Amino acid sequence: MRSNGETPPVAIPHLQETKFWKVTGNMKVYKNTSNGVRHRTHPVRYHLHKGSSVKRLSFGKRSTGGRNDSGRITVRGRGGGHKRRVRNIDFKRTAPGPHMVVRLEYDPNRSAELALLRNLSTNEFSYILRQKDLNVGDVVYSWRSGLPIESSSQTEENVNEETVELKKDSVKIDQHVSKSRMIQRGNCLPLHAIPVGTIVSCISLKPNGPAKLCRSAGTYGQLLALGTKVEDRAPGKLFAQLRLQSKEVRLVDVNCVATIGEMGNSDHHNRVLGKAGLMRHKGFRPKVRGIAMSPYDHPHGGGRKSKGGRHPRSPWGWKTRGLKTVRGKKWFVVTPKWKVKMDRGE
Repeated sequence: MRSNGETPPVAIPHLQETKFWKVTGNMKVYKNTSNGVRHRTHPVRYHLHKGSSVKRLSFGKRSTGGRNDSGRITVRGRGGGHKRRVRNIDFKRTAPGPHMVVRLEYDPNRSAELALLRNLSTNEFSYILRQKDLNVGDVVYSWRSGLPIESSSQTEENVNEETVELKKDSVKIDQHVSKSRMIQRGNCLPLHAIPVGTIVSCISLKPNGPAKLCRSAGTYGQLLALGTKVEDRAPGKLFAQLRLQSKEVRLVDVNCVATIGEMGNSDHHNRVLGKAGLMRHKGFRPKVRGIAMSPYDHPHGGGRKSKGGRHPRSPWGWKTRGLKTVRGKKWFVVTPKWKVKMDRGE
């Protein structure tokens, strides 16, 4: 703009403090002005769109109040809350070509933030989950339908058999796409095209399926290895080893896809609601402790401020603490979470 003689727009700094709140780091901390906001804290939202969602990419959510189709309460403590709209998020990323980030949005149905994309070829809009440091104006790609072949000096004699086996599904799309450009944040790639050690998120569990793993705020997985074989369970298939944040190592088909980068809104776990009314806005009703009930209503009921040394149980008599919920060993889990905790002495 300066070369054309125009004056670039001046960025207006965001307000950092008022008499009601102040910004500390990436968190908005409310001051002690009333009982409801004395301890309230949440991440800043200056970068998010202040309007509503795209109407044709969302629909109204019908509240169930914790009841099933027969009208019986199956989930206790649900009811009320603010009206919500469900965003149709593109978890498959099947549309090829460049997509530009138009704006960033808040989603009341999940902890992660959304990015509204515009396909530069068809001008179609779609929602995806926002990765960390993905900003407005960035261009992301999806190579799920086929990989671009690099125009490198690598000859056929230097390509080993494993590389040929991993890239047999590649198709020629663009000769000018470099490897460094392919692994930029927000790009969707098959696992066999991602370098080992890369941080990924939105990982699918089936080659043609949607993203299932690492979709919450601040979550990620790390690619540890490629080309693992499990002949007794899946003969002829190659798997990738992924380490999740729980230190669990899983096997995932190398033809599954993942998005480069860590999920955004990583300070979500530092939020403090401050008052019970915000939980009511989210659709949660108050809970009654079992020890405050009668013995007819709960196994902890009766007595005076004590459950009588009984093991913690649910209202239906099931053990709630210390009971193992994982049944049997799963073949696709290389290192389970419990083993990692035992090695660390937890």
